[in-house]
Amino acid sequence: MVARLGARSGRARLGLLAAVPVGICAVAAWALGRDEHAPRAYAPAAGEAASCEELSPAARRGKRIYQRGATEDGRAVEGAIAGGAAALSGREAACAGCHGPSGEGTTEGGVTAPPLAAERRLAASGERGGGAGQGRGTGDGAMTAAALVTAIREGRGPAGQWLSPVMPRYRLAEADLSDLVEYLDCVGRDLDPGVTAGSVALGAALPLTGPDAPAGVGARDVLMAAFAEVNARGGLYRRRLELRVEDSAGPAGDAGATARLLDRGVLALVGSAFDGDPALRARLSEERAPLVGPLALAGAPGLAGGAGAPGLAGGAGAPGLAGGAPGRARDVAAGADDMVFQVLPGPDVLARVAVKHLAGAPANAAAAALVVHTRDRAGEAWASGAREEAAHRELPPLSALPFEPGRLSPRDVADAARAHGAKAVLFWGPGAELASARAALDAAGSAVPIYASAGSIAGHAGALSRDLAGRVLFLYPGSLGERERASEDALRAFLRRAGVAPGPLGIQASAYVAAQIAIEALKRAGAHATREGLIAALERLRDFDAGPAPPVTFARNRRTGVFGASLLWMDPTSDTTVRASEWIEVVP
Repeated sequence: MVARLGARSGRARLGLLAAVPVGICAVAAWALGRDEHAPRAYAPAAGEAASCEELSPAARRGKRIYQRGATEDGRAVEGAIAGGAAALSGREAACAGCHGPSGEGTTEGGVTAPPLAAERRLAASGERGGGAGQGRGTGDGAMTAAALVTAIREGRGPAGQWLSPVMPRYRLAEADLSDLVEYLDCVGRDLDPGVTAGSVALGAALPLTGPDAPAGVGARDVLMAAFAEVNARGGLYRRRLELRVEDSAGPAGDAGATARLLDRGVLALVGSAFDGDPALRARLSEERAPLVGPLALAGAPGLAGGAGAPGLAGGAGAPGLAGGAPGRARDVAAGADDMVFQVLPGPDVLARVAVKHLAGAPANAAAAALVVHTRDRAGEAWASGAREEAAHRELPPLSALPFEPGRLSPRDVADAARAHGAKAVLFWGPGAELASARAALDAAGSAVPIYASAGSIAGHAGALSRDLAGRVLFLYPGSLGERERASEDALRAFLRRAGVAPGPLGIQASAYVAAQIAIEALKRAGAHATREGLIAALERLRDFDAGPAPPVTFARNRRTGVFGASLLWMDPTSDTTVRASEWIEVVP
């Protein structure tokens, strides 16, 4: 497929950053929960419902135990399957893993975990009166609390019967157990940050002032338009979607803007600026606040295209979801504690695709490669991914040549390639330095292929593009061909329909994808909107079509939605990009 390289003016803006296991933690609080047709007539009184909107300190501690399997001071909850067949700890022992984030109950693998929401428990048992652990009298309420304690610790129901053997018997201190029981009286009726009876607030940290304001405003307008479209149809479960935006162009950057959003109270962040800052990532993980479809900060290879120039495969083609923005060096290692759900692959995955392609060429079956990369987080991720894939494919160890951005010595690239007998160069860095490295290799008589992210020249046309034509294989993780054209047409139609002013199309595409993923996950999470429910829904997305991006898949240990790329090269006679490979997928 051929697509013309479009021009892009101005400095780089923003770009796109790029199975829940079978639960065995708590199958039955007691036998009464097994009847799926149990009456549901019980509804908490208005005073009860209001009391759960703002949890007591004890209930907040209990919520942490229920959802995370950890106490407030960081101790992991421990439990054991009946007979000691298996021990569980931390998140694997969390009640929410089986009974659901809102206590709604689940069925998985033929095993049923009954509802734990107070009204379901009390309605099924015929009990009324006070709730468990809230101190609203004795009688039925106290009995319910006592039954809960017995079930949690001993695995026995209220009549003394043994519960399912896969229901863990938990070892909890008295204070922790009391906190958990108190929260169980509110599970399913408490409100997470940003949630009210009539609305769900989502946040985005975006540059609204300064030189990057056009990109930030463009992303904001698309997010608002996508949510307005949902609201016009009645919202989600009778709740309106609201967007709260903080300016990330201030002194504290996107970290400060994100902190302000979290302090204000938002359920999640969508299409928000993020440069991979570890401290910010840690805060998101601590608060269990998901970030869906982050936009990378300016200045890194792999940024989306600008206005009128969607990106490398731009023009009438892809809407500029160029890959290779800064990401973590190891997606899977981050696991479920990482709240950043990025769409397109980061440098590590793109480098793995390059090595897989190199290893698949018959002449390069045992090829060694030289990895040239910037000395920063993104460059180190590129090198790490290349080393990992090379080791997986039993290729010779890769040599690396790191450099400070803007200070590459082209002669060093040619000398290192010759000294190490490299059959290819894997380059991560700015397009101008990529062009100088290519010129040095040409001058040294080296014809080895060069692999680079398509984002390294996104927005560059003319001389730079021609300097790289015919020699460089560009890794592009976006859609191509008919899907590419259809997705751009659909995006432009949405922008016209919503009255969104023309702007950086790549940024608008990235924001649109982020919004569609968030909306779909909120739908799947159900009427009781919670962060844990949203996270679980995101982890269940499989091959979801979000528009101008390849199908997106997340999982419990997968936070990158697309795990592959195509290779393109530039035709020097026509200044167009040509597909050089089919889609190449790597294993998460």
